[in-house]
Amino acid sequence: MNQKNRETPSFLNKYLQKEKNPKRPFEFQVKQQEKQDIYGGIRKTIEQNFKSLGDEQPKKNMILPNYEPSKCSSGRNGIIKAYAANTNQGLIRDYNEDRVSIILNIVKPQNRQDENWPKCSFFGVYDGHGGSTCADFLRDNLHQFVIKENEFPWNPVAALKKGFEEAETHFLAYALDQYQKGKPERSGSCAIVCLVVGEICYVANVGDSRAVLSSQGGKIVTNLSIDHKPEAEKLRIQKGGGKIYQTHGLNEDGQEIVGPIRVMPGRLSVSRTFGDIEAKLQQFGGNSKVVISEPEIKIFKLNQDHDFIVMGSDGIFDKLNSEDVTDIIWKDLKNNDKLNLHSLLSQSVDSVLKEAIYKKSSDNITLLIIAFQINKSKEELQEFRHTISNSVDKIDDHFQVNNRPRLSQQMQRRNDENFSFFNHQRLNKQNTALLNNNKLNSSINLQSRLFRQLQSKKNIQEDITNKTNKHSYIL
Repeated sequence: MNQKNRETPSFLNKYLQKEKNPKRPFEFQVKQQEKQDIYGGIRKTIEQNFKSLGDEQPKKNMILPNYEPSKCSSGRNGIIKAYAANTNQGLIRDYNEDRVSIILNIVKPQNRQDENWPKCSFFGVYDGHGGSTCADFLRDNLHQFVIKENEFPWNPVAALKKGFEEAETHFLAYALDQYQKGKPERSGSCAIVCLVVGEICYVANVGDSRAVLSSQGGKIVTNLSIDHKPEAEKLRIQKGGGKIYQTHGLNEDGQEIVGPIRVMPGRLSVSRTFGDIEAKLQQFGGNSKVVISEPEIKIFKLNQDHDFIVMGSDGIFDKLNSEDVTDIIWKDLKNNDKLNLHSLLSQSVDSVLKEAIYKKSSDNITLLIIAFQINKSKEELQEFRHTISNSVDKIDDHFQVNNRPRLSQQMQRRNDENFSFFNHQRLNKQNTALLNNNKLNSSINLQSRLFRQLQSKKNIQEDITNKTNKHSYIL
């Protein structure tokens, strides 16, 4: 990859000027020694931690290490009804290299303020390794690289591909600069991104994180990404000049232990990443054609059958399959009517994290849920009741004369024989006919205004969809 000096985007200036905490002396050597001793002391530590996860311990009461509450939405944002996310260091590690990015409303660049953009949202899960620097870089900057491309938002596929390439180029240049300063920067990161433009969803994946779509109330579960494992891309890796291998060894009891399948150069258990300078630059023995950062992109139009999208790191999906994760989420959604959708998603995220720990995941664990059509009937009923309530209040305001009680109060007292308005034996028929006629006219006028507003909103949505379809293409 070309590492010549390039003009640095303005949004990177603050990042590049940040003071980085130098690594502790011999930190890398200590980690290497720990890896060599993986069948010794570390294995004992893992076994001791796993003993605390007996089947008798209820999953609901499980406490995650250094737990922080899940972050969730507080209200609807366009087509996105709710979201929730959390990341945790997991059972074994005392550090967390995973990161999450949520941008609900993408802001147009200054030089494109006169353009009429559709509503755009960006969600990202970044699974770092070898340090958190690359994952931090992607969390703070990847969406910026995508947005600044001229193709965005009318050709999101091209914008995603070019933005990912630019992010890779700039981070490798940064890592090389750190090496030249005597501060080896070896970190890398996977990335799974969900970009929503109008009603079109684009899922871009680099690495072994995963995105899953639940449809029709959980009846259909669809993987939106392919895990980029070395064994899955063996032909591409070999064609690029690399190879895959698997380590074998014996533990202290003499039993054979088989390690994960890895790719050379890089010795990584994943075949696509950002960063990882030693796997990619020739001067470090790398090969830029083996471990790559080119995303695979899935595109579809959101509709009323789509419930939610789940995005998670491999710490989740190494222990749970896609159906397991969606089943856990639906179980929480269906068994709790007291919480609102935002709180329910937050609870569901925690439930999945706890299940991954219960299944003895040894990696950092991260999960993000983006909801579209959950509890649709319940939400429509609430919206209908709200509309009717507002309509009654508006009619009441019009007819609140002569100190007459509001219509809602009259309806509550309709069976009270002492209330003359609803005492049919004393009601003046002429006044009743006039009152009903005026109320009918007001109701018709109100319904007409509501219909015009809905029709206007529908026309705007159709216009956005037409623009999106016109300027996008499907891979």
